[in-house]
Amino acid sequence: MREGRVMKAGGNIVNDTKGLALPEGRRVGQPGHALAREYLVGRLKEIGLEPFSGNSFELPFIGNGQSFCNLAARLPGRNPGLPPVLIGAHYDSVIDAPCADDNATAVAVVLAAAEHFAGTKLERDLIIVLFDSEEPPYFQTPLMGSTRFYEDHCAGIRFACVLIMDLIGHDVEIQHEAARYMPTLKRLVFVLGAESDEALPGVVEWAGSQARGLKVFPTLNRYVGDMSDHHAFRLGGQPFLFLSCGQGRHYHLPSDDLAWINFDKVKHVFALVVDLIQCLDSTQISYTQSDPVEFEIRMIRRLIGPAFPLFLKLLGLRSLTSRSDLDALAQLLSQELGRSQQPK
Repeated sequence: MREGRVMKAGGNIVNDTKGLALPEGRRVGQPGHALAREYLVGRLKEIGLEPFSGNSFELPFIGNGQSFCNLAARLPGRNPGLPPVLIGAHYDSVIDAPCADDNATAVAVVLAAAEHFAGTKLERDLIIVLFDSEEPPYFQTPLMGSTRFYEDHCAGIRFACVLIMDLIGHDVEIQHEAARYMPTLKRLVFVLGAESDEALPGVVEWAGSQARGLKVFPTLNRYVGDMSDHHAFRLGGQPFLFLSCGQGRHYHLPSDDLAWINFDKVKHVFALVVDLIQCLDSTQISYTQSDPVEFEIRMIRRLIGPAFPLFLKLLGLRSLTSRSDLDALAQLLSQELGRSQQPK
């Protein structure tokens, strides 16, 4: 059933990524940006979603003489009184180039998830948002699209979870010798934010246990900081999960094109997202934060498998039993992922 779901969504994920990965890019203020927005509005209509507010998917805003536009839709649930789930990704690009993984693949997964649930009926409302102006020079400024959406349109909304994706379409490249013994590490997807609500570790662990084409690696958001559109929601105290494969060696370069994308992996990320949403739909959120150290250790041991002792030894770690051990592992992985960003 799961593989059938992956296959069914696969064609649209590829087509939507191609439809957005324009040679001229989607940079704010450039022609490709307007083309991308037009394409996405058409897809939201085609899926049959309702506008989040008013009678239009478009939520424009202006700043510093520049026009911006978030796109937001709603899939009504059976019980509108329940806190909604939000799924989102940014659609702008940083340069005038395809920027396929930053962030066309994530937008394609958002659309695929919306299309999947459009044929069902969740208990909670599902809010779908495609954010503008995530990239510099707007990143973490008042003109960042997700900040404007949260501050201008979310007053009084308590979300069950905000699920954000960025850079989810490439294989993770770790050059350390440990990777030679664990080739499946390229299928890693990092899930940050489970610490934002004590109910989220259970959600991530269940969804991760269903994953077949992925290795789900949970970690604290503070290890990398607010690298995408969950920033404003985290500051607002909303429960969140952030999915990413890290930056990679084509990050913010013209070479971030369709050849860089592992579409099989993207389809499995879609399946993971569907499982996360499905589990969140029936999970009671407590709005209490906690340190999910035991959950992280358990999932990391599981994803490495029998090679776990060798993995630790090659990384120079004595054990993985405490938060301080996880701190050390995070620092090592950050260094290795930083090295992988260097062009070969």
